[in-house]
Amino acid sequence: MSDIRDRLNEVLEKREVVFALKEVANIRLAFCSEEEQLEVEALTQRALHPQCAFDREHRLMLYALAVAPDQVGWSFRLRERIHRLLHKH
Repeated sequence: MSDIRDRLNEVLEKREVVFALKEVANIRLAFCSEEEQLEVEALTQRALHPQCAFDREHRLMLYALAVAPDQVGWSFRLRERIHRLLHKH
């Protein structure tokens, strides 16, 4: 029973984090141009529903890139851009 309770708490914590991240992304979307909105939405979807190993490994960085791109280093931005070009994201 303790395992089930622990797992439930873990799921609820993750759910709260996801809702918070979505809220931050929505705030960012309110101040973006249409082009930027498309990019933020695409990055957010890749973070929420990763379909490749790169996206699964870098989910948090994809969210950071979506909501606070100025806080993400140039090396990750470059890696993500190359990945996006090669994998048609």
